[in-house]
Amino acid sequence: MTMLDRFTPEARRTVVRAGTLAADSDHGALTDAFLLLALAEHRPIGAGPADVRREIGAAPGRDRELLAALGIDLDEVRRRVRESTAMAPDDPRLWTLRRAPLRPLRVTLTGPGVAVVLDESGRKAVEVALWAARRARRARADRDDLLWGLLADGSSEAVSVLQRLGVDLGALWAGLRAA
Repeated sequence: MTMLDRFTPEARRTVVRAGTLAADSDHGALTDAFLLLALAEHRPIGAGPADVRREIGAAPGRDRELLAALGIDLDEVRRRVRESTAMAPDDPRLWTLRRAPLRPLRVTLTGPGVAVVLDESGRKAVEVALWAARRARRARADRDDLLWGLLADGSSEAVSVLQRLGVDLGALWAGLRAA
């Protein structure tokens, strides 16, 4: 069982989406900002995904630009792969989230052709989400637990992004407590 198996299917899709966003950008790691962006695509957080993307500077990576210069549309390639193999590269069943046995603070999200290391903020958000689920006596962490993990560290990049976007953090916390 990997760490990813401890999430609900919706939360798994969110973590995998954050990994693909991090891999597609020029960032070298999956940060809490990418988790926030992936969460904003699937759950209301007080700011839209376009606003979060702009705020964190999650522009497409250089690979996409180089392929475009050759006349290759990466999204079209992915669509054709999905059609021809009947397997989606972003299918959470094809992904794992593992802690390195010799380096316990190193957590890596691995999928088809992608391995993204979680930086300290991303790892902390995931670990707090899993802790929140255990604390609530639930077998699996959900998207609300991921949001809890992002909001738990008031000095995190995710919290800073939400504050810059004018999101009412108190209302987000209240919504989590009511759920």
